[in-house]
Amino acid sequence: MSVSETDIVSRSLVAVVDIGSNGIRFSISSKAPHHARIMPTVYKDRLGISLFDVQYMNGNSKRPIPREIIVEICNAIQRFKLICEDFGVSHDFVKVVACEATRDIINCKELIDEIYKATNWHVTVFNKNQECDIGCYGVISSFNLVSGLFIDVGGGSFILSWIQCKNGVVKVSSSPVTLPYGVGVISRRIQTEDIKDLFSEIRDAVSKAILSINIPEELVEHAKATGGFDVYTCGGGMRSLGHLLISQEEDGGYPIQTIINGYVCSSEKFAKTVDYLLLKGHIPGNDTSKIFKVSEKRSKQLPTLGLLMSATVEALPRLKSMHFCDGGVREGLLYSSIPNSIRSQDPIMISTKPYAPMRVDKYLKLLMTSLPDTGIPRLILDRVAPAVCNLAFVHAGYPKELQPTAALHVADTGIIAGCHGLSHKIRALVGIALCERWGGDVPDNEHVYKKKLENLIMNQRLSAAFKEDSLDYDKKMNAKIVWWTRYVGMVMFLICGVNPGGNIRDNLFSFSINESDNGTPMEIIIKLNKNDLKTSASVRSRIMVLQRKVRKLSKGSLLKAKVMVEYLDE
Repeated sequence: MSVSETDIVSRSLVAVVDIGSNGIRFSISSKAPHHARIMPTVYKDRLGISLFDVQYMNGNSKRPIPREIIVEICNAIQRFKLICEDFGVSHDFVKVVACEATRDIINCKELIDEIYKATNWHVTVFNKNQECDIGCYGVISSFNLVSGLFIDVGGGSFILSWIQCKNGVVKVSSSPVTLPYGVGVISRRIQTEDIKDLFSEIRDAVSKAILSINIPEELVEHAKATGGFDVYTCGGGMRSLGHLLISQEEDGGYPIQTIINGYVCSSEKFAKTVDYLLLKGHIPGNDTSKIFKVSEKRSKQLPTLGLLMSATVEALPRLKSMHFCDGGVREGLLYSSIPNSIRSQDPIMISTKPYAPMRVDKYLKLLMTSLPDTGIPRLILDRVAPAVCNLAFVHAGYPKELQPTAALHVADTGIIAGCHGLSHKIRALVGIALCERWGGDVPDNEHVYKKKLENLIMNQRLSAAFKEDSLDYDKKMNAKIVWWTRYVGMVMFLICGVNPGGNIRDNLFSFSINESDNGTPMEIIIKLNKNDLKTSASVRSRIMVLQRKVRKLSKGSLLKAKVMVEYLDE
């Protein structure tokens, strides 16, 4: 039997069946080296059976999983097996895993045996430490850089640990703590127990647990220097809480509402919201309103999460920011299996690389000459500028009126929206810069959206110190990031307009920089060959646009710049 092209491709596909406490998830993902870091998924499905709820269907007494539920689960997995065959996934690359909800089932062995009889697939049931490790890897895969505390809230358990990833090297606590405070457990206990006593119990248990996970001194010192710990969260309940926080933004002002992965909020806002849920017993505002991506079941669990997380926040050391992610068992299994060299890759680079124009390195090199040698945030140099160069011509075939708008949405609903591992911050920055690359002329409603993206950046906390000078520093640094992001896009409008064919011609035009001194504006000097056919009136008009835009960008800003032209005879 000859090896077909489909067979060759399928060798990179991995299938996962995740038997969780609130549902059974099916997925097929690619591990091909060129994009393994962002783990693109080619198929997803979910069976909405909560094994935790099924065990307590008749009250607080635990019962075995009924036969009809086992049959339904086996049928769903058999169907997925056929889908795996359609995709050409080898049986050797199928993983069926189960966590605490399955581990604690009275008739766990019966369920596992029936799945094997139906599919010939073995089920791996994680112990508590394995479950924590996989959860940590799933969260780490969801971000570019990670360093802080880790919280996983499931149906039956609450996991606390610490995580860190630098240059692809993952470090997690060797002594994570699993507590019996899952959303399902607390929901049952809250019906018969005193809330104050339960709050105190959770707070005391988390206070003890934080001492047991042995946080490295490096993380402690970093938290002291920046004003608190970053906390990375996962689990369906926490994602619902994240969507609630997004919905509570003033006037629905948060721009990226459809993607929970990469959302971050201040610890103060988080604490205020969970305290409200605890004290009021319902969501802020009209508790009958539907929250996007929060089911009726999850909505009813939010007050329970308020109790759990209010007690947790009180027990933990000083916090700075809460990070929400979509990473779970599937992402954890995949990320744990790839080498450090791939883990260390930047998701924004991997997701944009397939769209890079010919000789993208020359575009980036010329762009860099328009930047001063000092004072540019690394975020701009290392991530925003290269990503914009990669995406510079993606919208070239769009109608002129649509190009800036489509570019603005490239990372929230556009071609890289589905990329795993992007924060809302980098999504916003790339959208803003790419919009400017196409001239930045958008309709009024899109202009409002663009301002919301800028506000997303402006409101990010770089430190958690409760001091006016600290808050002022955050605002100044974020304003600087937005300014340079827009500037990079504006310069690319000129570069790409002069060199649209993917080839930078040397000596056509070049940049030189006179950096600002004692408050004087930075001078961007464009040296232009006046007699070259390529520097016609259309090119000069683009330079005039750049001059006007940079002048407007500098107005009212702490950063000042002006564009000047120096004509060359040869």
